[in-house]
Amino acid sequence: MMWLPSNLKGDSIEVSAMIKRENIIAGSYASMMLRIDPKVFFDNMANRQMNGTKNWENIKLKTKLVPNQTEGISIAFFLSGEGKMWVDDVLITVDGKDITKEVGMFVPFAKGISEPASSGISDFNTTPEIDQRLVDLGRIWGFLKYRHPAVAQGKYDWDQQLFKSIDAIIRAKDNKSVEAHYAMLLDSLGATANYAKPQLENVVHEVDYSWIDGLSFNNDIKNKLRRIRYSNFDQHHYFSFAGGAGNVLFKNEKKYENVFSADAGFRLLALFRFWNMIEYFSPYKHLTDSKWDAVLKTAVPEMILSRDDRSYGLSLLKMVSQVKDAHTGLWSVPKGLINYYGKYRMPVEIRMIEGKAVVTKVFDSEKSGDKLSIGDVLISKEHKKIEEIRDSLWAYMSTPNEAVANRDLARKLVTSNSEIVPCELVRDGRPIKVDIAAIPSSQIKPASRDTVPFKMLDNNILYINHSLLRAKMITENMANWSKVKGIVIDDRNYPGDFLVFKLTPLLLTKPTDFVRFSSTSLQYPGTFVMSSPLQVGENTNDCYQGKVAILVNEDTQSSAEYHVMAYQAASNVKVFGSPTAGADGNVSSIELPGNQRTMLSGLGIYYPDQRETQRVGIKIDEIVKPSIKGIREGRDEVMEKALEYLNK
Repeated sequence: MMWLPSNLKGDSIEVSAMIKRENIIAGSYASMMLRIDPKVFFDNMANRQMNGTKNWENIKLKTKLVPNQTEGISIAFFLSGEGKMWVDDVLITVDGKDITKEVGMFVPFAKGISEPASSGISDFNTTPEIDQRLVDLGRIWGFLKYRHPAVAQGKYDWDQQLFKSIDAIIRAKDNKSVEAHYAMLLDSLGATANYAKPQLENVVHEVDYSWIDGLSFNNDIKNKLRRIRYSNFDQHHYFSFAGGAGNVLFKNEKKYENVFSADAGFRLLALFRFWNMIEYFSPYKHLTDSKWDAVLKTAVPEMILSRDDRSYGLSLLKMVSQVKDAHTGLWSVPKGLINYYGKYRMPVEIRMIEGKAVVTKVFDSEKSGDKLSIGDVLISKEHKKIEEIRDSLWAYMSTPNEAVANRDLARKLVTSNSEIVPCELVRDGRPIKVDIAAIPSSQIKPASRDTVPFKMLDNNILYINHSLLRAKMITENMANWSKVKGIVIDDRNYPGDFLVFKLTPLLLTKPTDFVRFSSTSLQYPGTFVMSSPLQVGENTNDCYQGKVAILVNEDTQSSAEYHVMAYQAASNVKVFGSPTAGADGNVSSIELPGNQRTMLSGLGIYYPDQRETQRVGIKIDEIVKPSIKGIREGRDEVMEKALEYLNK
């Protein structure tokens, strides 16, 4: 994904590129995306079905620019499914002019938008006293960023203020010198009103400001901080909220694309920016394994000492993993971690079955040598036991629950930086040693997959592949579907379309509660209020009366989980499978120094009775897990159990 300046000035923007595609199977497609947030424009060409094989073709997307409503512009090229695509000659124009060559094409940003290559903070040694000073600074800086009216107006370059404060704090001879810095900073921001705590209903979580009481500063400083705890705004320089969904949109955050582990100032900026975004805007902060305050205390000395690209990249991974949200990984590769997990891949799929690493698919490869077989149980890789590999990766994996931990571990077990991977495994009850040829991922020939969105099974059972189903198909086939004996909806994937309000009329006779949300606001960031239930379904007698079985597993994540919650509102729906990812809610993008990107789940998602879904997953009526025996026999045991239920 490429992020463009959000302050482009003109009437229209056009993105064009030469795209070539080869052997893209039905149900898969090549895509070019143009997106302008919040909800100004979005087109990913999903409906144009760019599949099959075609030589170089000029593809274009064009839309109007609305600078005063724009907070982010991004373009992306991706392949959804199986096949190959190439992209070349990307051109971005505004009113027909190449944005890389023209000047004067930008609406002026607020003062301080430049991105320096150095914070001016040289590396320094950590001590318990310095660490605590910086922990206090991280909290105060973030608090003022999101709560002080002058900062909300965009009058200050708040990143630069952090660098100045770090310098002052680490040079201060004693606590009085630290106090003097904060007194001067608060005075420079100007006097404020004394804001009263709002009386809000249905509050489920709120920021705990008691840390102000524990600061080792005089009462004048603490009272000035207390006065703005509940300040409120009509708009804010650093955040707004998406229309409709209502998750936070972070804005005016500098990427510092040309710096990475450049100096301690940028490393601490990454920590303090991320930590405060979670502090004020995560509905799930209370669900982290460690208290969020403790995460800051641990991370400060680690960031100070991460003085090279590799250690800084690992510190970033460790930092975001503390949230334990499957949305909150690093969605960019840190400079020091390119090929960290391996640039080659063994041509197999591995899943954790019965607590063991089991080969579940074998892909074609032209490499000669030992082969793995379906049902093989991997004991060690490159002379390390699987348990040892798991323990070495755990601190860097943002895994909400055991199901996701096993899923993500299995994906990393197939990678290596060696072209020959020595493995120990158990096959047919016998331990053996093999050397597996690993190849670049691009050379792996994927296994065949179902490309049919729905089909009839024996005994008049309708099978629906949720990832391939489109809204138009529901409209065209609903009358026929209402006559089948039973329906299987396979949700062990990610939806290819938003079907919450399209498929539920087939299942429900009246509007029915299915979800609640918790969200924060522009006025009171950090205070999360529970919504009234949202409903799906329509008043109708013309709906499906038979049984519906939904299949889920660890790949059922985010929107997939949300869809299942909607379908569960129907009394004739039963869910089969194993725990889902437990990562739901619209995501909000976070930019960190060094052009690093992560996300947070910006909305809390709950059942109508306010039961949590985050880290827990959706409700499952009958737990069914694959077995090693079933894998070896080529069986889908979850499907079998669902069909058994439908055929009763």
